Amino acid sequence: MSEPLDHRLLAAKSFNHCWTILDDNVLTPETAVDILTSAFASRWHWLEAGGTRQWITSDWMVSRVAGFAGYPELAVDYALRAQAALVPDLPDFLYASVAEGVARAYAVAGNTAARDEWLVRAADLVARIEDDEDRSIIAEQLASVPR
Repeated sequence: MSEPLDHRLLAAKSFNHCWTILDDNVLTPETAVDILTSAFASRWHWLEAGGTRQWITSDWMVSRVAGFAGYPELAVDYALRAQAALVPDLPDFLYASVAEGVARAYAVAGNTAARDEWLVRAADLVARIEDDEDRSIIAEQLASVPR
């Protein structure tokens, strides 16, 4: 008999693997497949074990890695999925992070007008983040959106 899957552990492990590849910033055909597979694996496991916050974050990560891997339409689709899933009473950083993700997706898709609109929205939301560390992290991500 097989052991039950620990969806939360596998979701987090796959999510963190995406960050390892993003931090390395080396895109090859192999890393593109690896990072997309990891992002979708994390998303699937969060759909099994998470809640709204994790589902939004997993769509944000799919968007982020799709843009990195050269799939701008997929990046926009998943960034907008994350945006559409936002509900009241989530952590303040999540609204800013999602707006950053939409701006990034539009940037990689070459839609500078939409990118710029979302950069303004994201900057406003970043300024509203109460926790200094959360604000710093999202501000750093926002600063790295391609201009």
